[in-house]
Amino acid sequence: MIRLATLIVLAATLAACSSEIEDAQKALADSIVIKTDISVSGLRAYPGDVVCGKFTAYVSYHEPRMEDAPFIYRNGQIDRPPRPSDWKIFCNEDSATSLTAMTGFGPLTNDSAEWLAIIRDFGKITAALEAYYADNHFYPYNEQGLAALIEKPESKMPMPNYPEAGYLSAMPNDPWGRPYLYKAVQWGRSKGKVELLSLGRDGTPGGEGLDADVSSEYLSYFNHVIATL
Repeated sequence: MIRLATLIVLAATLAACSSEIEDAQKALADSIVIKTDISVSGLRAYPGDVVCGKFTAYVSYHEPRMEDAPFIYRNGQIDRPPRPSDWKIFCNEDSATSLTAMTGFGPLTNDSAEWLAIIRDFGKITAALEAYYADNHFYPYNEQGLAALIEKPESKMPMPNYPEAGYLSAMPNDPWGRPYLYKAVQWGRSKGKVELLSLGRDGTPGGEGLDADVSSEYLSYFNHVIATL
């Protein structure tokens, strides 16, 4: 009976992997304009519904043929070429260990209460920042800080879409009671980027374990690791 149950689970797992790989192949082909002479190799499914592999194809009428170019299929989207750091995290059977080696943060587990709280806060604040940007076409300036998400800031730019209740009712602190640090890099009409940072338990830059800095730059990696725990 146990053996039969094991075989059923194994068969279901193999079927799911096969489906993910087929979806990845289709998405890759759909992302390439020149449909002829596309070949793929090294396709492999990873935890978190990720498929990684390499492809050979002409992707432009004006560029040489790409040979064994890496790609990642994740969340229904093709990423080509992926960043080396994306490959290290997403195309990995043990992404938690890989994340620790890359950032000094972790290892992240279901028992990592402080880190899980930070990641939840990052997700909440990041969503509010994106809503702010969608309404106003710029992020809060560094001098305004995250307080701009709670109360409408003074600004030389018109902000007619700022909601009366703000974007957050209150700003969370990190698990050690300190405000999250905020940095925005914006230029011209480009969207730019923002970063949230906790300096960890010791409140100073650097460190390891709970003392390590935690940056929202790696939020997609954190969420991926959590999903695969």
